[in-house]
Formats: sequence, C-alpha cells, structure tokens
Amino acid sequence: MFAYSLSPYKGSESGAGWGLLEAVRQFADVTVLHATPDADELARYQQENPESGITFVHVPCARFPNPLHRSKVVRFFAYARWIPRARSVAQELIASERFDIVHHATWSVYWLPSAARGLELPVVWGPVGGAVVTPKALRSTLSRKGLMAEWFDEVSVRLAALDPRTRAMWKQATVALFQNPSTQRRVGRDSSLDALLNHAEFTITPPATAATPANEVVWVGAMESRKAPLLAVRAMRHTGPDARLVIVGDGPQLEAVRAEIAEHGLEDKVRTTGRVSRETVQTLMAGSKATIYTGLREEGGLALAEGLLSGTPVIVIGNGGPVVLCNAATDPDRIAVIAPNDVETVEQDLAAAIDQAMAASSTLRTPMLNIEDATARLRTLFVRAIDSTGIGSMPDTPSPTPEET
Repeated sequence: MFAYSLSPYKGSESGAGWGLLEAVRQFADVTVLHATPDADELARYQQENPESGITFVHVPCARFPNPLHRSKVVRFFAYARWIPRARSVAQELIASERFDIVHHATWSVYWLPSAARGLELPVVWGPVGGAVVTPKALRSTLSRKGLMAEWFDEVSVRLAALDPRTRAMWKQATVALFQNPSTQRRVGRDSSLDALLNHAEFTITPPATAATPANEVVWVGAMESRKAPLLAVRAMRHTGPDARLVIVGDGPQLEAVRAEIAEHGLEDKVRTTGRVSRETVQTLMAGSKATIYTGLREEGGLALAEGLLSGTPVIVIGNGGPVVLCNAATDPDRIAVIAPNDVETVEQDLAAAIDQAMAASSTLRTPMLNIEDATARLRTLFVRAIDSTGIGSMPDTPSPTPEET
C-alpha cells in the first residue's frame, strides 16, 4: 500500500489514509510505504496492536523533512519527488517477497502520477478524486481570493493531468475507485471493474463524551472560501427566532464570518468557537440538533463523515463527494440534501432545513455510515482486481454475502 501520509491519531488526509489501512487489514496483511514524519505515532500503534498484520516502511521524502508542509505547492512538489523513491523501494520489496496486489491509497488524485505504475501486479487505484468544481450558480459566494484559487486549481490540475506518467496510470489500474462521479467522468475509463467508493466511508472517529443537549446546529470545517461558512451564516437571516448556529473551525475566513455576524445583528443566533480538538468536535456534534456542511468543492468530506457517524441529522449541499457519502448513509430520513441552485434559493433552503432540525423532537443518534459494509465492498473489489489478472490470491477470509456486498 502506498500511503504517503497516515496517522491513527489525526484527521484530514492522514486520518483518511488510516481509515483505509484499517479496512484493508481486515482481510489482508499489509506492507505500507509512507512518508509520515512522526514515526513515534506508528511505533506506538504497533506496540498497542502487535497482531495488526501491518508492516510500516518509511520512505523519507528527499530534502523535505516535513512532507505535509503548510504550503500546498511545496506539499505537491515534495510528493512528486517521493513517488520515484517509493516506487524503487516497492520494486525491491516485490523482488524479495511475495505480494498479491498493490494499493495506491492516499494522495490519490487523478492528475498526479502514482508510484504503483509499472509494478506488474494488480493495482487498486484510489479512491481517486480531484475533479470537483464549485457549481456555477454558487461561485458568487466565493471571495475574490477564492475565485482566483478556483481558477488556478482548475488550470493547474488540467495541465498536470497531461503528464504521460499520469495518463499511464489511468490505463494501467486494474480497479479504479472514484470518490465522486466528477472524477470518474474526467478520467473517462470504461471498465466494469471500477466503482464509486469515497474514502470518507472508512472514517474513524474518536469517542464522544456524554454531551449536554444543545438547541444548536453545528457547522464544522476549515474556514476557507470553498467551504462557504458565510453561506451558513447568511442562511440564519431567514430562520425562525429560535434557531441557533455554532461555527467550529479556524482559517482565513474566520474574521469575515465574525464581521458578517455583526453586520446582520446575528450575535444572538450565531457563535464561533475557533479551533477545537477532534474530541470536542465530536461532543458538539453529538449534542446538537443537526450538523451542516456548505462545502462547495468537496471531493469527499471527512467532516461530513464524522457528522454521519455521530448520528446527528445532517444538512449538506449536494455537490461532489458528499453526494456519494449521503447515498451510502443508512438513514436518508436524517439527511437534508440542498440542491446547488442560485444563492438566494440555497440560503432559503438551508434556513428551512435548519428550522426543521430545530423543531424536530427525535433523539435517534445511531451512526449513519456502516464501515463494515464499506470494508466488505472494498474486499470484493480487491478480489475482482486479482481475479481479473490471475496473479496472486486473497487470504482465506470469509467472502462477503450478497447482502453484505
């Protein structure tokens, strides 16, 4: 498994990678090639789980001691440098030991090459993302900087995707797992082996402490333009007098959010917390009336997955990866998917969903994502990859029943 970054104790991309690893290790022994700088975390995990079946192989990122640098450009440049090093280490391992399959698990975007290219084993690629864009009707909600970032990202990824090494991976992957339909369409593969499977379906959340019920709806995320926290705040202008919203997170739009609250006199209806721990987030979610996600350009939606796992009703804009997650949820009655229409309509629809959540009397809080079912689907896809090439075999673990699949 190529997992550039992963951690059993963090969220975001590292946490998503860990969720995939935990799923795969349920049906296979896994050798993980990674660049995670904090080796102590992985050593601690191995001490706590000596029978995990996981072997960690650290492949350092040349000249980049921190492969998760704060600068996005530096991060991707470091990753590009890491790919050939990881591929070389993988070739040495394959030459000396028996492996049945290769899995490119993290940092899997359709426009970057993969270390799995040319390894002459079945390859499971993904879940792969990278093609979701903000709906045109909602681009006016982005800041000037956000609009520039949208344009820059779109041009950059389309140019990067012209790399012949990247295109080769599109063809070589035995099974491609796509985070969302946008990426599946962009890659244009025509294989019956491929599937839609979002990496957030394997999210592992810390346990929430007992929460005092709060008459609030919780927004959680990085305070960035593409996450559209201002859209949630502006929706509160149209809610009933009893509606309350708490904005959880930090980032460049935090001050703009606070200014918006003051401008519209929403101090009694909206509060901000800044950055808090994952455990605190889980506690806030568990005690809320609902969680709300206004991300405009989400490949997956790890915060959304955490909300679904908390069992709290969810309000979400239906674009990109969140649609796949909501389709995988076990109780659609607790999910309000807001169509990405024009801004005024979306604000009104969000407000109506918030009012409905505030008025609801149900206390049902069972998780709405089933990791066991997602793991069974993943194993089936691994079996497909191996069976289609006739190389290797899966371990003798029980095959999922049709119902489980």
